[in-house]
Amino acid sequence: MILPSSITVSIVSLAIVSFSGEAAAATRYANAGLRTGANDGSSWVNAYRSADAIAVALAASVSGDEIWVAQGVYKPTLTTNRAIAITLKSGVAVYGGFIGNEATRDQRNSAVNVTTVTGDLLGNDSGALNMTDNSNHVFVGSGAAATAILDGFRIVGGFANGATASNLDKGGGLIIVNSGSPTIRSCAFVGNRCTFGGGAVYIFTAGGTFADCRFENNVGGSFGGAFDMNNVVGTFDRCVFIGNTAGRAGACESYGSSQTRYTNCVFSGNSATGANGGGALWIGVSSAVTARNSTFVANSATSLAGCIINTSGTSTIANCILWANTGPGGTTAANQLTNAGGVTSVAYSIAQGTLVGTANLATDPLFVNQAARDFRLQPNSPAIDSGANASVPAGTTVDLAKNPRFFDDLAVANTGTGTGAIVDRGAYERQEPSATPCPADINSSGSVDALDLATLLNNWNSVGTGDLNNDGGVDAQDLAILLNAWGRCAP
Repeated sequence: MILPSSITVSIVSLAIVSFSGEAAAATRYANAGLRTGANDGSSWVNAYRSADAIAVALAASVSGDEIWVAQGVYKPTLTTNRAIAITLKSGVAVYGGFIGNEATRDQRNSAVNVTTVTGDLLGNDSGALNMTDNSNHVFVGSGAAATAILDGFRIVGGFANGATASNLDKGGGLIIVNSGSPTIRSCAFVGNRCTFGGGAVYIFTAGGTFADCRFENNVGGSFGGAFDMNNVVGTFDRCVFIGNTAGRAGACESYGSSQTRYTNCVFSGNSATGANGGGALWIGVSSAVTARNSTFVANSATSLAGCIINTSGTSTIANCILWANTGPGGTTAANQLTNAGGVTSVAYSIAQGTLVGTANLATDPLFVNQAARDFRLQPNSPAIDSGANASVPAGTTVDLAKNPRFFDDLAVANTGTGTGAIVDRGAYERQEPSATPCPADINSSGSVDALDLATLLNNWNSVGTGDLNNDGGVDAQDLAILLNAWGRCAP
C-alpha cells in the first residue's frame, strides 16, 4: 500500500521528533585532571578537561541531561572576567564527587572525591586581601527551576564586591534573582564574601531548596553572612551553618515577606557584628520563619540577640535547642531569642534562660561535646523523647546525621507528645538507650505499674504487646518478667 505523501511526511517527522527526544537525555563528563582524549564530554575517557569544563558541559546540555564531574578544581571561566559565573539550567543535573571511572552515579563519593568550584580565577588567594580579582558569583541560579540540580560540590572563593545596580555585590557563591528555585544538595559553601548581603547565597524574589549542605566562614557584608533572602520561599533540610559573619544576620537574613523553613539544622559560631543584629537568624518585614528540630549553639551578636531576632515577622520555633548564644548581657533568654516587634511562638524547646511557650525547658541539653561542636545527645539528656511529634514536618524520617528521626529510648520517660516513639529535641536523635532497656515498661512511662499489667493481661494467650520474652505469645513467663521488674525502671 502506498501512503499519501502528507501522511508519509508526518510519520517521518514524528520518528525524528521521537528519536531526538530520546537522544536529548545524555550524560556529559568533566574531568579537569584529564590530559588526553577527545575533550567532547562523551565519556570519562573523552571528558571535557579544561578548568571551565562545568560551564562548557552546561552550555552543551539540554533538559534531561546529567553532568558528571570528577574530583579536582574548576572555575567559572578561563578569562579574568569577574562577572562571568556558571549558570544552572532547568532540567539539567550537575553532580560532583566522582573519581572519573564510575559507571553509575551511586558509585561516587563526594565526601572523599572533593570537587571544588572556585572563584579564585588567578589562583592567588591567600585570604581576603587577594580576593579582589575573584569571580563576583561562582554560580547563578536565576530562572532555573527545581529541576536544575547542583549536587556534591565545594564552592569557594566567590567575592561579590561590584556594582549594586548589577547585583555584583551580592551572593559570592550563588545568586538567584527575580525567578528560579534550583535544588542544591550535598554542597559546601566555604569562605565566600560579599559587600551587600549573602556571602554564600543571595536570593531575591525567587526560591531554592537546600539539603545536606554546609555553609562555613562566609562573610556577608551588611546583611546575612551565609544567606540574604528577600521575598523568598526557601527550604533548608539537614544543613549546617558554622562561623558565618555579617553586620545584621550572622548566618541567615529573611526580609520582605520571605518564607523560610529550617529542619534538622545546626547553627554554631555565627556572629552579627552590627546594630540590631541576630547571631544566627534575623527576621523582619513580614517574613515567616519556621525552625523545627534544629540546634543553635554559641552564636553571638554585639547588639540585641546572640541567636535569633524577630523584628517584624513571624517565627515558629519547635523541638529546638537554643544554648550558650551570647550578646549584651551574656547568655540570657533574650540572647537566645528576642522578639522586637514580631510574633514568635516557641514550644517543646530547650533554651538557656526562660522562654515563654508550651513545654519549654531551661536545663542543660547535655551535648556529647559542645566545645568540639558535637551536638549529639548524652544519655539521659532532657532533650530525649521530649519533643512534639506533630511539629515534625511531614515526610521527615531522618535527623541531621541521616539516622532515624524517631527512636524510643526505653530508659527515658516520654515527656513529649505524640504516638509511638517520641521525637528528641534538636538536630540529632539519640540512637541508643540511655541505660539498659526496661521491656516490662510497656507504655514507656518510666515505671512498671498497673497500666503495664493491664496491657499484658488484655493480650493474654495472644501474639502482641506484652510478649516480653519474644517467644510468640503472652503467657506466665511474661507475667513473671513484669512482676519481677515492678516499680520504677533503673536509670
